[in-house]
Amino acid sequence: MSALSYLCEYESNSEDSDCDNKNTSDVKKIKLHVPDLSDIVVAPRDTYKDNPEVHGYRIRSFPHERGNWASFVYVKYPDVEFFNILIDKLQKELCCIEESWQPCEDIHISLSKTFILKYHLITPFTSSLQKIVSDTDCFDLAFDALKVYCNEEKTRTFVALEVDYFCNKHLTKLSQKIDEVLKEYKLPKFHDSPSFHASLLWINGNKKTELKNNLENLNIILKQHLHEYSKTTCISRVNCKIGNKYFQYSFQ
Repeated sequence: MSALSYLCEYESNSEDSDCDNKNTSDVKKIKLHVPDLSDIVVAPRDTYKDNPEVHGYRIRSFPHERGNWASFVYVKYPDVEFFNILIDKLQKELCCIEESWQPCEDIHISLSKTFILKYHLITPFTSSLQKIVSDTDCFDLAFDALKVYCNEEKTRTFVALEVDYFCNKHLTKLSQKIDEVLKEYKLPKFHDSPSFHASLLWINGNKKTELKNNLENLNIILKQHLHEYSKTTCISRVNCKIGNKYFQYSFQ
């Protein structure tokens, strides 16, 4: 007999005793049967094991944890062909030095560091972000030179396109607005003196010293490329990636 059946029998006996006005001391107490749960499969807690091969042996800035959404705010440059042609030229030059250089995916210009956002904060955070960037004026985006960067942990090196002087002024004002939202949610703000850039190629390790002597040749390639494909593009929105979710916020 199941535990539920015993419980029903117990309740039935109790009701009968009430109807017969019997003393509570005369009620027969039923000892419930303890069910055998040994054959029931218990689902284990979610676990995550990092596989470096999946992401080119890149080292995470912070460990994967359920409920934590890796997030960042950025600007997109819409002309993908402009980047692809330049990346191909630069990669051929760099692979003569070291073959491990890889093209960056989803090329963008960061307006924040990568930060952790809890799920319940996604909606209010995105609403605050939309509100604060809505009064931004559109501006032209153009690039000036190639530079070499390392991430904060010095585990990866990047060859990147640095934006020109005028675009840098617009992006600085925009990032300061975004810093206000980050501060509201107690999240780390962007760099004090940011160097706005679009990373094109990456390699594991700190290779800044090795690339110092080759940077001039890379910028010659860039100048030729800009001469052939010279143009600016208008930026009218900000993007935000939160985990696997993408958001866009248009300017006025």
